[in-house]
Amino acid sequence: MASLQAHPHLRGGIRPLLFPRSLAIVGASDRTYGQVEAVQNVLRGGIPAWGVNPGRADVAGMPCAPSVADLPEVPELALLVVGHARVEAAFDEAADAGVRAFVLPGLGSEAGAEARPAAERIAARAAELDASVIGPNCMGVAVPRGTSPWIGTLPGTFLPGGVAVVSHSGSIAEALVSLGPRVGFRCVVSAGAEIARDAADLCAFLAADDETRAVGLFLEAVRRPEALAAAFDLLAEAGKAVVCLKVGRSRAGAAAALTHTGALVGSERAFSAYLRAHGVIQVGDYPELVETLEVLGRRRRPRGLRVAAISESGGEGALLADHGEAAGMPFEPLPDVLARSLSAEFPNYLAPGNPLDAWAIDDADKVYPRSLELMAGSGAYDVIVAQVDLSQFRGAGEATWCAMIVRSLAAAVEGTGVFPAVASVQTSDPPPGPADVARAHDIPLLRGSGNAMRALANVARWRPVVRGAPSEEDAEPVDLYDLLAEGALAEFESALVLERYGVAVAPRRRAATPGDAAAAAAELGFPVVVKVDGPAHKEAAGGVVLGLEDEEAVIAAAERLGGPVLVARQAERGPEAFCGMTRDELYGPVLAVGPGGRNVEALSLAAVTLAPVGLDAALALVEGVGVLADATQSARETLARTLVALGRLAGEHPDVAAVDVNPLILGEDGAVAVDGLVVVDRGGSE
Repeated sequence: MASLQAHPHLRGGIRPLLFPRSLAIVGASDRTYGQVEAVQNVLRGGIPAWGVNPGRADVAGMPCAPSVADLPEVPELALLVVGHARVEAAFDEAADAGVRAFVLPGLGSEAGAEARPAAERIAARAAELDASVIGPNCMGVAVPRGTSPWIGTLPGTFLPGGVAVVSHSGSIAEALVSLGPRVGFRCVVSAGAEIARDAADLCAFLAADDETRAVGLFLEAVRRPEALAAAFDLLAEAGKAVVCLKVGRSRAGAAAALTHTGALVGSERAFSAYLRAHGVIQVGDYPELVETLEVLGRRRRPRGLRVAAISESGGEGALLADHGEAAGMPFEPLPDVLARSLSAEFPNYLAPGNPLDAWAIDDADKVYPRSLELMAGSGAYDVIVAQVDLSQFRGAGEATWCAMIVRSLAAAVEGTGVFPAVASVQTSDPPPGPADVARAHDIPLLRGSGNAMRALANVARWRPVVRGAPSEEDAEPVDLYDLLAEGALAEFESALVLERYGVAVAPRRRAATPGDAAAAAAELGFPVVVKVDGPAHKEAAGGVVLGLEDEEAVIAAAERLGGPVLVARQAERGPEAFCGMTRDELYGPVLAVGPGGRNVEALSLAAVTLAPVGLDAALALVEGVGVLADATQSARETLARTLVALGRLAGEHPDVAAVDVNPLILGEDGAVAVDGLVVVDRGGSE
């Protein structure tokens, strides 16, 4: 795997933050909540640890010294649990003593207006020293059964495992450590305001950490997209899945965008494209995040989307099937040979379906184990789900036979490569019996049918993505010097830009007078279109006259529009598509493709990706747009090549801020653009 030296945006110094070999708690005390817990959390790890408190020789079993300089050795990490008025002095004292890693919980709301300037001064000093800092305004770092510079309670049910989480929210981090005996965690990092290390640096370290198998992110902001992208690449190279929940996804400003693409994409869709480009699983809510982490925390992974389930209820099985369909993991009918085998052994299976309702078919301790054995042995499935209603408030008998089903699932998949999962319609914690069996057999026990199926589909679809440069980038850059004037280019110049990048545009001529327009039409061949000679999107303003069949009609149209006009050969009727590019402030150029013409504003129908893009990826994007499915293969390939061309244009000319190609008329042999807009912003040049 590539080292950090190959990524200049990524910073080191992370291991002492997460897994220090010695530690000092500056401000150690047993007077208030958070300080007592911090001492206990640190002592649990067994590393050399001291308190710094000039008024105490000992705090809760931790020896104390008056200052960091008086400690027996320089600690690798300093946890600063002093008040906001003392935090800068405490940081400087520890730094002067040689400490280069810090966890800084304070400088949150308790510091008021003083928080930001104090944090900025500490950040500047940390940058001078190349010191690493978690925080400020955070909970710290929680490591199950290890040393945890963490200021809250860490319950005994916070279990070790292979999932590492970085959360900007301290409350979300607390919620994760308080899940109960579920996800096994390598660590949970409450990153706070990230003044001297951030999610990118943490992810880069976790990519190289042998004990981390997957990474979860709860992000409020992406401070350094390029650095985080480099860290995602390192994680992908290591084969480690990443799942991300981002809050504050805003489309503010999209409505005011000059181009359709800018209005369509917005920051939320740009961020989603950014994650997809790096193979990151995106989830929309905290419960989906937890269930996906639960699946990722298992030692095995689903190898595909072929899924079957057994249920104790036809209604619950139908609900599971509905959610599977919505998640893109449909429950297909049982293979005929499997259905016949089930009916042969259990005649009450009159028409066994998928999910398989086994309730009252035979004795539970017979029908569930054997049915699961037949399903797992059929070779037809990648995932088998036991759908059971798990509640602490059901009877002891129900809990016993639910545990039997879970145990039977574990036995059925043994040695098959099938991924087992348990799903419950309940979202609360299950009774101990079935939960203990699932944990003992390393089976995820998922809460809520919808989140369960989304989590399984998320992980089953995941494949590591390491972005390479598309081969099209090897082409010679296109010279546009004579065309790129500031602002929105007229349609004529916009079309020239597109043509230089290989986009087919309907033939056109400029005409200064109605007579010139008639001559141009005769040269192009009828029927023609006459447009106002200006930027694109003129049809809505009445600046386009279609279907002109002779010179007299052209002259009349030109006279009505007034001034110079653009005459273009009218393309044959056909389905309409849209391709575009816009530059996101954080994530760079974003490409979009979808239905064209007046349907372009149907946001949900468009697909987006980051630029540049290779031809195969562009074609996959086009084929994923359902409304374009009826287009010919040639037309879809033309759309894909248009996306590739717009990506090249964005990369070679950073002052091109946005491009719309709308519509492209889809024909039997390809597609032709009949309107285009290129917007130049030299103030945004890189």
